[in-house]
Amino acid sequence: MVGEWAVEWPELDASHIETLGRVRRISEHMRREVDGWLQPLDLNWETFDVLVTLRRSGPPYHLRPIDLNRACLLTSGAMTNRLDRVEQAGLIVRKPGTDDRRSIFVELTPAGLELANKAIEVHFSAARALLEPLAPQERATLAALLRKLLVQLEPMGETGGNDTSQQQDRASRRARRARQPVQ
Repeated sequence: MVGEWAVEWPELDASHIETLGRVRRISEHMRREVDGWLQPLDLNWETFDVLVTLRRSGPPYHLRPIDLNRACLLTSGAMTNRLDRVEQAGLIVRKPGTDDRRSIFVELTPAGLELANKAIEVHFSAARALLEPLAPQERATLAALLRKLLVQLEPMGETGGNDTSQQQDRASRRARRARQPVQ
């Protein structure tokens, strides 16, 4: 594509296509790969996301739904739907808080903890294998560069990047970049 744009519109800087196009394609490939290694465990990404978020919280492997929303970058409605499905599968339970009966915690069941542990082993092993073509220093450099881009796109702060003011800031930055002259 870059070569075609160089011929069709020589003054247009299309170099971003090389990076953004590859990131998008890698994302699509990775999603298919993840789905492939989770499928034998009867998991999908959404269920896996809930299980591993609870697992990495440490014993007693429970979080408030708002904390899960932030960690999984979901709205409360989307999280409620996801939790309903995972609860129906017997992998989590919702329990009232001990200090405040109005609060609810989402907790892994023993079956959920066992499945989370299996899925984490499979996921981490397979994900490492995907990055084997890169030397350790290349992986570190790539991770740092991708983090730098993500900080611009989704500042995480306390709100998990879902704060309206942060969304407005991102929209404002994008609008300013869009108004810059083509180089």
